[in-house]
Amino acid sequence: MKKYSVTIIGAGSGYTPGVVNSLLEKRNKLPLKKITLIDNDEKRLHIIGDFMDILVKERAPEVELVLTTDRKVAFQGMDFLLAQIRSGCLKMRSIDEKIPMKYGVVGQETCGPGGFAFAMREIPQMIAIAKDVVKYAPKAWIINYSNPTAIVAEAIKRAVPEVKNICICDVPPWQQKDMAHMLGGEPEDFQYTYFGLNHLGWFTHMYDKEGNDKLPLLINMIKETGLEAKTYTDPYWERTAKRLRQFVGHFKDSLPTSYLQYYYYHDEMFKEEDPNYTRADYCIDHREKETFDLCKEGVKKGTAKGNVLTDTIHGDFIVDIAASIANNSNEKFIINVPNNGVISNFSSDSIVECTAVINAHGYEPISVGKIPTFQKGLMEVVNAYEKLTVDAALEGSYEKALKALTLNPLVPSTHVAKKILDDYIEANKKYFPELK
Repeated sequence: MKKYSVTIIGAGSGYTPGVVNSLLEKRNKLPLKKITLIDNDEKRLHIIGDFMDILVKERAPEVELVLTTDRKVAFQGMDFLLAQIRSGCLKMRSIDEKIPMKYGVVGQETCGPGGFAFAMREIPQMIAIAKDVVKYAPKAWIINYSNPTAIVAEAIKRAVPEVKNICICDVPPWQQKDMAHMLGGEPEDFQYTYFGLNHLGWFTHMYDKEGNDKLPLLINMIKETGLEAKTYTDPYWERTAKRLRQFVGHFKDSLPTSYLQYYYYHDEMFKEEDPNYTRADYCIDHREKETFDLCKEGVKKGTAKGNVLTDTIHGDFIVDIAASIANNSNEKFIINVPNNGVISNFSSDSIVECTAVINAHGYEPISVGKIPTFQKGLMEVVNAYEKLTVDAALEGSYEKALKALTLNPLVPSTHVAKKILDDYIEANKKYFPELK
């Protein structure tokens, strides 16, 4: 029986314990030889990694755990590389979100101008990583969580087309879980029809095992209560789930994913934001701090027993995709892929989010056909913004960067786009490619 070697890139992330837990829980599907944790911040790497070392030794002592800052060590001989980098960490995300708010615009780290700044930092890093994977582990698969996912996928497609790469996002599977819960089932009890861009997608059907489309029933339920989960531990996501009442109150032909709130209701979202304390600040003070504190506590105690860091959909999703490749099991997942006719009335070379069958050969997208004018129109604008962002990063073009921000639906004018861009350039001197 083959055992697999897996690297987590960006292992100083607060999400790493969930991914490692999932890897350990799913060893029956993905037998493990070695887990390697790599991060360019050695301090963060050891905060997480020293506790992961204890966890792995207690739960799977046969699995080797390696901590490193060296890509050659981390990549060579690997089968899967699970990427979740955040260039500039949450500190830069906070700046990304606050700068646009000076000009009456929601920053938002993926959909809004914040996604542009994030991408400009992320693209050079992810391209360098992809090139090193080709160099040190040409047969390995990168499964990438790093945001903004669609822009990163576009950049890698252009700059390193030879790398084996799947870009994913856990928003659709999280929503599938809550959708199934409302109907008294589990996500695997249903077949979903879905299309869009990353953080800009719509569910159009939800078939039960008898072939009945349950989405109209679910939409009527959500119209009354919002999207309901068993528990919400984060007030942001609880508000977001409730807001889905508005989505289906206005448009009943499909169920959008949650990030469409920034496109449909950006004025409302701006009013809810605190320009002095954004979502990034909340994540620093809560999710990240709590995870780091629990890791430090585990190291101090010398045991993982009783620690509440548990498996998450975030970890399960990425590990299940790796397992489907390893086992050639043809499972279905929503991922980001080059369109190539999947959506027949959308540009063929664009990155779209759709259902695909995952197997040993990679992915086989399931055809969607034509999509309606409303969804297509919004996708066209956002896709153009995403492509221009990649142009700006790869070409070092100030004009392309300005055009990208001007097209972003959350930005009201070129004048505002220029102010945001100039502030971003000043704040990101360490990170942005030079824009001329």
